[in-house]
Amino acid sequence: MRAYADLLMQAMTWYAPEVEARLLELDPHPSVRGWRQRADTLMLPWRARRLSTSKPDLWHILDGSRAYLAEGLRGAPVVITAHDIIPVLQQRGRFPGAPTVGRAARWLWRRNGRAMRTAALLICVSECTRRDVNDAFGRAGAARVVPSPVRPALVACGGGELPAREPGLVLHLGNNGFYKNRTQVLRIFAALDRSQARRLVMIGPAPASGLRELANALGIEAWVQWVEDAEDVQVANWYHRASVLVFPSLYEGYGWPVLEAMAFGLPVVCSNAGSLPEVAGEVAPCLAPDDLAGFVREIEWLLRDPAVAQARSEAGRRWAERFGLERFARDMSAAYRAACDGVKR
Repeated sequence: MRAYADLLMQAMTWYAPEVEARLLELDPHPSVRGWRQRADTLMLPWRARRLSTSKPDLWHILDGSRAYLAEGLRGAPVVITAHDIIPVLQQRGRFPGAPTVGRAARWLWRRNGRAMRTAALLICVSECTRRDVNDAFGRAGAARVVPSPVRPALVACGGGELPAREPGLVLHLGNNGFYKNRTQVLRIFAALDRSQARRLVMIGPAPASGLRELANALGIEAWVQWVEDAEDVQVANWYHRASVLVFPSLYEGYGWPVLEAMAFGLPVVCSNAGSLPEVAGEVAPCLAPDDLAGFVREIEWLLRDPAVAQARSEAGRRWAERFGLERFARDMSAAYRAACDGVKR
């Protein structure tokens, strides 16, 4: 969400000077933990009410999981960006075997749902998210799809002397959420021809309990490198060094790493879940998340045939250019005007 906020502020400054934007942060400080964090979260709508004295033309809540903040905002229409509604989909049985959604999360998402139903406008990062939000909250007519662009700050980290592609380096970015399917990444790598796939780099938080054990059980622990809490400079470096990004998610509201990898010319093999076919277009193969043989086949083809890898690299760069910051600013500015005009009518 920090990246999304920075991206929006940059887009408005560079390409939408008619929009004067101010960023207001209400979430608890990262150092706050436990019951204090939960108590602080409950106080957010009250804090938001205190902001209403600023009297803007509209409010924009950048994270749909905090949509309930709309309860405290006064004096202007509210726009909400919905990135995904995974907890709601979990409750509806969309992901068999997924963890149970806790009572507190269910309560918060009921409030989020009420806020999304009454918002002046919903901005969805993908058509997939728009469909899911409409099914859950019935807001298709008041929702616009505004895809997120590649972050210029990340691309800028790739300037200067670039590292060479490392043959056989397979890359994955993702957290420990069930939907990121990190266990399947390990299984895919274990099934690859080791003369072709020589190293797996997993970027994200410290691996959840069981991931290291699975790597050990699969006999690949010596070939797996865990890169924890990487900064943009490190991420850009790995995008340049890797030979292929593997992304077998069970669901994505958007799937930024797929688009970022393409912007760096890194070939991608991803799943067909959620929004990923939208983000990947026809540039990358999109397979069922559990299609182990399909992932192995596509990855080994890329690693074995430099001509195919180069063609995918060039096509990916061209595709990623469509998701530019200027287009993002234009679409977002139009959404703001529509929200304000709708309230005036």
